[in-house]
Amino acid sequence: MKAYQQQWIDYSYLQAKAQNWFEKGLLTEQQNNDIKKQFVLDYYQPNVFIKIALFLFTALCCIFACSLFLLLFSASSLDSILKGVTTLSLFFAVLSVLLLEFLIKEKKVFQAGIDNALIYFSIGSCCTFLYYQLESSHLPAWLECFFFLPFFVIAYIRYADALVACGIYFLLIITLVDFCLEFTIGKTLLPFVMLFFSLGMNRLVMKLSLRKDYLYYETSLDILKTLSIASFYLSVNYFIVREGNAMINKVFTSVAPQIGLAPLFYFFTTVIPFVYVYIGLKKRDRTFLMLGLLTLAFSFFTYRHYFGVIPTEIALLICGGLMIGGASLAINFLKQPKYGFTYAPDNNLEGFNLDTILLAEVVNSKINTHDKPFKFGGGSSGGGGAGSEY
Repeated sequence: MKAYQQQWIDYSYLQAKAQNWFEKGLLTEQQNNDIKKQFVLDYYQPNVFIKIALFLFTALCCIFACSLFLLLFSASSLDSILKGVTTLSLFFAVLSVLLLEFLIKEKKVFQAGIDNALIYFSIGSCCTFLYYQLESSHLPAWLECFFFLPFFVIAYIRYADALVACGIYFLLIITLVDFCLEFTIGKTLLPFVMLFFSLGMNRLVMKLSLRKDYLYYETSLDILKTLSIASFYLSVNYFIVREGNAMINKVFTSVAPQIGLAPLFYFFTTVIPFVYVYIGLKKRDRTFLMLGLLTLAFSFFTYRHYFGVIPTEIALLICGGLMIGGASLAINFLKQPKYGFTYAPDNNLEGFNLDTILLAEVVNSKINTHDKPFKFGGGSSGGGGAGSEY
């Protein structure tokens, strides 16, 4: 089911780790070179600037090709134009997938910009084809989004693209939100629906992270983890719930009306950031720690929006001063490692760890040895082997 070779991902990860350890002084230059020779990366992946250029060039080629074919139907009736768009969408979807598979298998492109653009173009073409097929049915928006999901899921499983993973997550959110808005009780329970959805997605990501092929989906799973943690907080943030409730009920006033269960949402807005920070510190999880700090700042904004008593510029000055002071204290405190934390960058760390030992074992098992290695002994003397022969 995977389009890219698993070996590409494994070797890329191994070389990146070896280069990181070499920069820390944990591996010698010879060991690092031996790893690169034994685990050769035989795919094409340019630097980020060429990748962006190739992506834009491929996207423009796809757009121009579609525009050129659409000109054939420009003088036709509306029904003919719609039929033409439907046919062209299916044609370009098949063509882009075939071209994408050819480039991956024969040209060995891997996240090179060309394949990314073709992935998005093929998904867009499939969704366009399905949309015009379902247009006459007048389906609700949530159901149409639900029908679009299989294209994204199949593309994600095969290509593990991070942007496709984001598309799946937001399509699920749109589907749930629009479905809940169909019912009165759904509008009331929407924050809690999103809360449990975020929790479920986070648990799913944690479970998928235990798979043997985790490296293939590592980047996209990290993004999904970040999105699930962020949406868990935002779904019950007091500001989001109160303002969102006003928008849903089409109440446009200078101050949104109060909501039910306000103390509960105050509690979530206050507690969740500290829980994130605690989890980040306890588990050494950078994602939880960074999002904990960001959500804490948003919680301050939430309370200030409704209960602000000092001018904005003074509040910003105070917050900026506190942040600079807190950062300076943390830097000075963590110059020497304490409780497993340090301010020193990774390349200043010294000493080997278990990963280095395992990597050395892998390298030793992969690198060919000499055909005739030097062996001690062999002399004719019974004591030390240093007779007339060696």
